[in-house]
Amino acid sequence: MSQPRIVPLSKTSHASLTFSPLEDYSFTSAMSSIPLLAFEVPEAAQCFAVVFPAAGSAIPHALLGLGGKNIFVDAQGRWTASYLPLYVANRPFSLIAARSPERPDTPEVVLAVEEDAPHFHQENGLPLYGEDGAPTPLLQRIAGTLGNQHQRHTEREQALAELNLSGVLREQSVTIRSDGRARTVGGLRVADREKVMALSADTLAAWARNGLLEMLFAHWRSMRHLRTLLDDPSCPEPTPAAVGKKKD
Repeated sequence: MSQPRIVPLSKTSHASLTFSPLEDYSFTSAMSSIPLLAFEVPEAAQCFAVVFPAAGSAIPHALLGLGGKNIFVDAQGRWTASYLPLYVANRPFSLIAARSPERPDTPEVVLAVEEDAPHFHQENGLPLYGEDGAPTPLLQRIAGTLGNQHQRHTEREQALAELNLSGVLREQSVTIRSDGRARTVGGLRVADREKVMALSADTLAAWARNGLLEMLFAHWRSMRHLRTLLDDPSCPEPTPAAVGKKKD
């Protein structure tokens, strides 16, 4: 699968671009996991197993399936889980670090679009810019929503970095026994409950204030959803080290 073409949105290059909301999530069908913003973990954990990549950052990920198959999207591209992660819901818009066409000398976080997304190639789409070149109310609303998400994420970036360096995340293979069979998921990290509870009172108090404890308790509760992935009859044998890796 080719990588999507994501570029900064520009009133010069995209003056005539129109947008149509679509509920086709088939683009996620081969995704085994997707990243979550820290603040959405408690809600996402009600549907998905939430884990951390085996290497790199401590960005939480929702497990969608094993062996390159997402069991939460059907053959018609409909999302079947009760929670739709923001990574999916925001498509074809995102925020990226780039030099905007309007301010090429100042790197900043800018609104970007996936130019080849079908949302931009429908009849009777809604304009993103008015005839005067100003953003339409639709675009203002989209930019405001993503900006608010970015602000909430930024507030927890330092907390995630602290979690990653704390030593409480450990790589683990999780084995689930069902119907007389044992199946294992590897290539992920989980938070060690005993190590978390052994942290100093000051650290635990700080993690309670910055939302890390809430996220970790949701993560632990979410592990019950691994059985759903392992027992799904359409799911192939799991492959290790899939969390946080993109398929080509």
